[in-house]
Amino acid sequence: MISLRLLAPLLSLVALAVGTALLARRDGRIRPATVAWLAVPVLTLVWLTVWLALDLYHEGRKEIVLVCAAALVAGACALGRDRVRSALGAKGPRTRAAVFVGSLLACTVLTFLALELPSAIAADTILPQFALLECALILGTALALYYLLQRRGAGVAILSTALALIGIAEFFVMSFKGAAILPTDLLVLGTAAAVSGGYVYTVAAKVLLAISCWLFCVAVSSLMVAFPAVRADARRRAVLGNLGAGLACALAVTLGVVLPSYEGLGVEISYWNTVWTYHTHGFLPSFIAITQDLAIEVPEGYSDESAAELEASYVAAYDETRGASESRVAAEEQFSELQPSVVYVVNETFADLNSLGDEPWGYAGPERYNSRDDTLLRGALSVSITGGGTANSEFEVLTGVSLAYVGEGKYPFSLYDLSLGPSVVRQFKDLGYETTAMHPNIPNNYNRLTAYEGLGFDTYLSIEDFEGAEWFHSGVSDAATYEKVLEVLESSDQPQFIFDLTMQNHSSYDQNNLGDVPQYSIDGLDEDENAQLSEYIACIEESDRALEEFLGELEELDRPVVVVFLGDHESRVAPFVNDALHPGETGYAHETRLYETIYTVWANYDVAGAEQNSPVRDTGISYVTALALDVIGAPLTDLQKAQVVASEELPAVTAMGVRDLEGTWVPLDEASTVSSAYDDLQTITYLEFGRHVS
Repeated sequence: MISLRLLAPLLSLVALAVGTALLARRDGRIRPATVAWLAVPVLTLVWLTVWLALDLYHEGRKEIVLVCAAALVAGACALGRDRVRSALGAKGPRTRAAVFVGSLLACTVLTFLALELPSAIAADTILPQFALLECALILGTALALYYLLQRRGAGVAILSTALALIGIAEFFVMSFKGAAILPTDLLVLGTAAAVSGGYVYTVAAKVLLAISCWLFCVAVSSLMVAFPAVRADARRRAVLGNLGAGLACALAVTLGVVLPSYEGLGVEISYWNTVWTYHTHGFLPSFIAITQDLAIEVPEGYSDESAAELEASYVAAYDETRGASESRVAAEEQFSELQPSVVYVVNETFADLNSLGDEPWGYAGPERYNSRDDTLLRGALSVSITGGGTANSEFEVLTGVSLAYVGEGKYPFSLYDLSLGPSVVRQFKDLGYETTAMHPNIPNNYNRLTAYEGLGFDTYLSIEDFEGAEWFHSGVSDAATYEKVLEVLESSDQPQFIFDLTMQNHSSYDQNNLGDVPQYSIDGLDEDENAQLSEYIACIEESDRALEEFLGELEELDRPVVVVFLGDHESRVAPFVNDALHPGETGYAHETRLYETIYTVWANYDVAGAEQNSPVRDTGISYVTALALDVIGAPLTDLQKAQVVASEELPAVTAMGVRDLEGTWVPLDEASTVSSAYDDLQTITYLEFGRHVS
């Protein structure tokens, strides 16, 4: 039996079919243009029918009825457009101009709604001045396309369709990642497509409202009259005139995008809450403002000479203190003799959710990890991302370059030539190490093929190299990647640098593919959120078990190995856990809890000069490599020496902010008040990275 929800789109399709048949009987033949315009509401109704049949819409019926009504209006306009356009063409120029202006303004407003409604949280969140700015950009672009297509409404419809699709994409990105679409996301569309299969594409009522607005816009666009000139010479002049008008409008829009500073116009970019930026300032103004912010900022008063002198002062400070200590000298001598292999494990969403709250709620955290008492270093790890964007954590840990000095919201793997900047991979390669990266997924996600080559990896093992490997939750299991690490270690007597980026804990956490798992519950979470929480914790439990087993196997291995292990970012579970543990709390302090994971440095041999009793040192992800290489006695670059020194005053520098010696987060615009080391590191980082890639 057909459900009541399905009746509306099915009856609407029948109505359009009947209307098409009647038109064909009357006119004998339907023009291709009519078919093209009619295809829009028909395909929309087919999509709606499929989505309802798949139970991917769970809200009210009135939105379904509205989409069907809009589709019928668009269909009626498509079927009757020739008569309407003929009637309009017979009117006087003033009437035609008034109808055109009214139609264009209506399409502008409808397109604005189609873009903004899917991700809107309320009707009035966008400030009026930015709503007008966005409408002006839409209007100018619509005029440009209208004239470039020789005064045809198809140009307006194409623009509306493109922006409506962007609005729907924004809805899904906000639903899945809790973030807005950023300009650099366009450079990683392949990655987004590769992981898109793990999500459930349920639409909300506001998405159907947006689709209705778009259909009404298409309906109005279909009736816009071209008014072609009759004589051949007049037609040529009209074509050239339309092209000129279209290009003039396009130039005006381009200048309106490029020339003014959108931050100067009042667009406030909140990189720690881009959703707020988009909700307050609109999609287009926010997107343009962030695009204008992509360039790496040159530090005030920067010169290569002064930067080199500053870096040299930090190097001297290291050499005279930590570098001259007995423990460091002993570790250096041992490292030179042993040349231990070094394994980096960047573990997907590995974190301890207990960091989000002070009160116990029944979860002990990753117990095996927490109970180890033989590590060289361990502690909380401040990161620049949350919920996704793993490549940025990879970038920071492999280069030592903090995104605070590059700009949050950028994906350096996709933007820059990484062969021009610092790389721990090349450091070890220059020491005679074989270098291997592995990630059991599509090889070029986040442009990794190019990025890894630029960083200096000799070999890159991707999903093709894990055929038949054990699968857990969202991908190849952690345990299977550790088996591959052991294979690489055993494949050569040469010292190895291995980078293992795991996959199993990737979202989403409503897959229900782990069987019976321990159930956790937090007051304030609904049944679905508690289920996601339990599934995520089950993933971390398996990661914890696999890591313990891996370290046990390394203990039995007859060669020295160092492991640097860290979580790349918090999961999509963390935000609602944070909200539940701190009900009613908002603001910077609330948000920053989502930017902390954990890390450890471990060795299967006694490192000279180190106590190896799991000393706690909270740090930031861009410091991890410098601190790890320092404690094991590996050679340090000038940048790394500067970081070791700076970390004594400034324990973490991330795109989210910095942390002071008490562990308090401080926004970047106040970072200089914590320590002068923040500005110094910005200058040194630009010397080592920014000036080479900008």
